[in-house]
Amino acid sequence: MKYVIQYTLPYEHRVMVGIEAESREAAIARANDLFDQGDIWDDTQEVPLLYDDFEETGDAGIALEFTIEDEVSGDWPEADTSVKEIRRRDAAFQAACLLVDAYRRGEERGGSVDWDDLDQAYQAALIAAGPSAGRAYTTPRETCERLAVVIEGGLVQAVVADRPDAAPSVAVIDYDAEGFETDELRYITQSDGNKAKALVVEHCVEQATIDLNEVFQETE
Repeated sequence: MKYVIQYTLPYEHRVMVGIEAESREAAIARANDLFDQGDIWDDTQEVPLLYDDFEETGDAGIALEFTIEDEVSGDWPEADTSVKEIRRRDAAFQAACLLVDAYRRGEERGGSVDWDDLDQAYQAALIAAGPSAGRAYTTPRETCERLAVVIEGGLVQAVVADRPDAAPSVAVIDYDAEGFETDELRYITQSDGNKAKALVVEHCVEQATIDLNEVFQETE
């Protein structure tokens, strides 16, 4: 059997914010409005949060008393909003740390940031942003890290990749367009603004059956 256990301690929640107003009364009225709207803790430039902490009150030596609040036979009940807020705050801090670590490791590798590192930060950020954020992107996106063009006899035979489903579109542009009909060619705008006729062949990216580790060898 699962049990929901509770204990209670007397605490005082003390908050200080900065408010610019014409008078003391106006400042207090503004604070009351912000509290009623639930915005007094937002820590904005207009109303900065200066202090936010819980202080224990009453007898510090009071013995804790644990009570059974509920018996659960199935799944645990949904967490209260207060717990969700703590989890979102912790996830936001974790996302920030993961992002910093990812870029630090990227600098150590010469400027190449690993998508796996960023995916971890992204997942933490989704939790921090709440359940409505990124619903269409609930899983880390796959990335194509290695793509190779296979040429034989001057012609492209195949385009292969480690993750073809995540690979970008690939096209081969051939400006040696003699012998082709005009309707087979495309006009490609060049860096100087002029257009040049070219044969463009789009290639399907296939799953690599060759060893791409042997293709992409790091230069010593």
